[in-house]
Amino acid sequence: MFRLIYRQMTHEPLRTLLTGSAIASALAVILLLEGFQSGLLVQLKSVALNRGADLIVTQSGVSNFVAGRSLLPQLSRQRIEDVEGVVEAHPITMIPVIYEKPGYRKSPIFFVVYDTGGGPSQLRAGRAVEQPREIVIDESLAVLYDLNIGDPFVVADFEFRISGIARQASALFTAFSFITYDDMLDFFFDSDLVGDISNLPLLSYLLVELQPGADRDLIAAALESAEPEGDVFTPEQLAENDRELGRTLFGPVMGVLIGAGYIVALLVVGMIMFAAAHARLRNFGVMKALGFPNLFLVRQMVAESLVMVLFSFPLALVLAQLGSWFIESRVPLYLVPVMETTPLLRTFVAALLLGVIGAYLPYRFIAKLDPAVVFR
Repeated sequence: MFRLIYRQMTHEPLRTLLTGSAIASALAVILLLEGFQSGLLVQLKSVALNRGADLIVTQSGVSNFVAGRSLLPQLSRQRIEDVEGVVEAHPITMIPVIYEKPGYRKSPIFFVVYDTGGGPSQLRAGRAVEQPREIVIDESLAVLYDLNIGDPFVVADFEFRISGIARQASALFTAFSFITYDDMLDFFFDSDLVGDISNLPLLSYLLVELQPGADRDLIAAALESAEPEGDVFTPEQLAENDRELGRTLFGPVMGVLIGAGYIVALLVVGMIMFAAAHARLRNFGVMKALGFPNLFLVRQMVAESLVMVLFSFPLALVLAQLGSWFIESRVPLYLVPVMETTPLLRTFVAALLLGVIGAYLPYRFIAKLDPAVVFR
């Protein structure tokens, strides 16, 4: 059977190549959608993990680091640092603003305000903030607005100077920019964006640095007692909470898109196998006249379909990886990892299943075929 399939595929190499390319394109779209969903969740987890803390203190009742409003009392830092085993509590604040550059569209961004810790984890170019009114922006902003090191970055008529460009500092389709607390206060008082400063968060989170070898669980309990208006989490806990938030917000939408991708792939495979069955009408008629049952002919179609899927999947990986590189280079705001193990295996198994189902679609056509037709 496989020898016959091999001869059929090599007899018309152009047709085989076009067929494999069509299946590979449909599978590549699914891989890109799966990668887009995985990248969204990876970005959400990375925000808390990249801050370099042993423990993170949030406002009581707040269990997310991204898309959650947290406001801690100003004396929280002192109370946390008085706990035995704590080296330092680094303050950090998240402020949403809108960036606008003449001739470009507006973009929502997050100011990540830090003091002694919690700044950008990776720099693609430049350096961290060292001078007044300096800022580190995400690479997506640099690409979108054609910004470079040393360029001005104006928000609400307040001018920063770009000192560095961070790598993959974004989440929830929003780019992060990093400034210091001194510049945040200047921004509050000098820009035309801020009204009543009392309504703005001055301390959102505390990134707790522990002494080497300290027991995180014991110190976390002590921190809860020392600061009754705060909750204490490990970065891993907050990262997982942010990941689940992303699943809740975007899981249904991405599920519909990925499901639509699978339907398209099934239709592609089904149409290809139906056309292949119709093209071999005489062959099937002769085989039925020789006594081959319908089930044998369908099994041959299934085997051919699986071979085509196996032939197409490596090409789909190449196309999906090229698409991922193109998206990430043109719009670094998005992360599209198409080579993650779990989505990759899920797509591969689903592709084989689609191949089997698609091969069975022309079964009725084969079963109704009268062998006498091919001898007329």
